[in-house]
Amino acid sequence: MATSPVVPLSQGGRPPCSIPIADADLKLGNANWIKGLQVMTDWIWSGNLNPEAFPNNLGRYFLQVPAIFEQQLNYSTTLIFDEPSFRNGIQVSGFIYRPMRELVTNYVGQRRRSWYTTTHHAILGTLTAKKHGMPDDAFADKLVYLTEYDKHPETFSPLEMGILKFCEAFVTNPKSWSDADCEALKAAFGVDNKRRYADDGLWMTKLDAARAAWRGCVAQGDLQHAAQNAAQAAARVKPDLPDDVNERMVNAQLVELAFVALQFIALTDVFSGLNIYDEDFLAGTMTQLLQPRVIAHLNDLNRQGGTGLTGLVPPKVTLPIDDIRSGRIQVDSAPLKGARVSLTSYEIDTAQATRDKGLAVGGVQVGVWGWSFGSYFPGGLIYLMLKHPELARFEAPYSLPVLFNEDEWRNGTQTGGFVTRHVREISYMKIYTTTRSRYGLEHHTMILSNLFLDEYGVGAPPNPPLTDPQKAAAHQRAMQHVENVILYAQNPGDAPAGTYTALDLAVMDWVEALITLPQSAYLHEKQLRDALDASNKAEVAAGIRKLDTSPNLADATAYQRLVDHQVAELAMLVGHMDGLGRAITMLHLESEDPVKVADGYMTDRAGLFQIYDAIGVTKAVRTANELRLNPVLLEQLKAGTKTSPVSAQDAAKTGEF
Repeated sequence: MATSPVVPLSQGGRPPCSIPIADADLKLGNANWIKGLQVMTDWIWSGNLNPEAFPNNLGRYFLQVPAIFEQQLNYSTTLIFDEPSFRNGIQVSGFIYRPMRELVTNYVGQRRRSWYTTTHHAILGTLTAKKHGMPDDAFADKLVYLTEYDKHPETFSPLEMGILKFCEAFVTNPKSWSDADCEALKAAFGVDNKRRYADDGLWMTKLDAARAAWRGCVAQGDLQHAAQNAAQAAARVKPDLPDDVNERMVNAQLVELAFVALQFIALTDVFSGLNIYDEDFLAGTMTQLLQPRVIAHLNDLNRQGGTGLTGLVPPKVTLPIDDIRSGRIQVDSAPLKGARVSLTSYEIDTAQATRDKGLAVGGVQVGVWGWSFGSYFPGGLIYLMLKHPELARFEAPYSLPVLFNEDEWRNGTQTGGFVTRHVREISYMKIYTTTRSRYGLEHHTMILSNLFLDEYGVGAPPNPPLTDPQKAAAHQRAMQHVENVILYAQNPGDAPAGTYTALDLAVMDWVEALITLPQSAYLHEKQLRDALDASNKAEVAAGIRKLDTSPNLADATAYQRLVDHQVAELAMLVGHMDGLGRAITMLHLESEDPVKVADGYMTDRAGLFQIYDAIGVTKAVRTANELRLNPVLLEQLKAGTKTSPVSAQDAAKTGEF
């Protein structure tokens, strides 16, 4: 293609990048490890499209959070770049046609006007389309009309239209994607799967048939005819996709679609919130590969940036806080049912464990134990992961350093856990009270409660020596603190004194900016950095934080580097949770019910709301959460057409996921 006469928009005048974007520091004790990770991204993230290294600023960003970087490689690569891939007799990844996944990525980037995503994935998408035999003009049309897909049915297939409708809801208001939309997308995936089966999956079915015939000859002592019988058995396999296999594929596709969209909510939060800029060479690559009209379209989006960009979260719900605190309004938590992907425990459907020799179920145990901080608690999110075998293996190990791990050090250098669990859980509560994701809000209410019990010395060790009356009083104070944190998370300035620290307030302010208008987050960053720095110095002085000064840094320089690490870590953990809340809302993930060994489960386990009872989650917290998730019920209570108290069953009639 001739060089485009349209020049990509200059990055001059953009706000400066929030963190240093540099290659791996070879003076650190873990230099070989982090440099190895960086080199892997240069090759892997070019998506098998160009046999050359592609040095990139995304990899340089991840050098700020090495523990996340290590796990990000497998997690993101399988979601974004895998073509149909197989292991141990089943498909494990690449369930959605690669050019369609590029449409998802480009849609999220364009709709959120994320500079780095729009430029890089216009290139990656164009190369992917070319690799798959799509004419340049056809993919250029899709890129230009992407955010107005519904006005251009001549440009997009019915399946593409369904996928983009999913993406539109994902990026704006996940609650707006209806059951009818879901069923239509499932049907479109099913039709497309049947069309692609002969090229993508039939060979594996033929292998199974041939191997079964060969083994039959072995069993009968007839090796003479083994090869002939195997070949004939393979030839007899019909090119029709079995319904049960198609159903599993459709479930895997919904999960893959949700997590690709999740990943690019996370990355666009990072790119826009931290102002990660394009590499110097990228403009030249764009002019060589992209049509002028595509570059002009991207220029227009990136010129607008956050100006006029609205509607990136669901409508806000304002709670009657005084009525909730006084007990005048009481609502039980609604046990909503209706998951859009069938969720069955591997303890009951043991084929999930044997189908691929146990790799998916084995891999997901990291989440079974790690997400519950050392307890065996498989649940809805675990069962969802198992629909996508590679995601089952890689998502949980990736999520732990992003979301939960503390004090990660390697070879004398801190690599993760830069921000405290407290800061993380305050961030998650801000996210989930803003995006109003049921599964996220309900589960992180439990996790936040456990965190405060730890902080008040009556949870996980290390604990101080306390008498039983002291423990009871500390428990009560902890749960009252939790109540205040959750009730006032939307308007923290109204909270009783002592509810939030100065750092909590700065974090919540920045988080709200990042998820509602990522391009504005930098305006709130100085307050965040100042609060982080003050907190870090106080924690080091108190002996509850170790400052990494390798390699022989002055304290002032080490503290500055620590804040850079923290801002980078916060951006990714907020982005990931922002995306995850949207995914589990879209797929209608259900909270866990109690189960028993007598019914085939490996352990007797309490359900989520029984755990609430055990740890003392207050009625006010349950009421506030349910009303945030149930605006119809809230309006009925305000109008007097519904009276308090409201049972869980009544709340479920109008509750939202």
